[in-house]
Amino acid sequence: MDLKGSIDGLTGIILAGGTSQRMGEDKAFLRGGVARLADELRKAGCIRVIVMCGAKERIELFDEECIIDSHDDLASSIKTVLNGLKGEVQLVPCDAVLADSSFLSSITGVPIDEHGERQHLMARIALPLPEIDSKKVSDLFDYLPSCEGGIKASNVNTPDELKGI
Repeated sequence: MDLKGSIDGLTGIILAGGTSQRMGEDKAFLRGGVARLADELRKAGCIRVIVMCGAKERIELFDEECIIDSHDDLASSIKTVLNGLKGEVQLVPCDAVLADSSFLSSITGVPIDEHGERQHLMARIALPLPEIDSKKVSDLFDYLPSCEGGIKASNVNTPDELKGI
């Protein structure tokens, strides 16, 4: 995996690995999708934005620097990318349709959504990542403190959820 050089500072990683059966469309394009999130990450102080795009054929969908998933499970792919970076990383899933720069700037760990659930895919991580042997994303970031997230930490998985926010 070529990360084109590691940069100290805040790096934004947008998780946009594939289409969604339940959503019925590619979540990477919901409400401005990856392009909007990349702009919000830059406004939040990211000096670099990377899209984890899943498969090679998805690279052409995005204007940002793309990395294909290197493993069959998301946790291992994220861990590989994080181990190639320095500084701090802000994760954001492509279906975080309410995430904006002020919210992203306020994250100090793993945000808790309006339902009281930790949203591990929106974690702010200071690197290096500790050695954690797991194929679950939640296990990778369990050591991080929770922080306020509210409705802006929500993600959408169905058309009804999208209509509800």
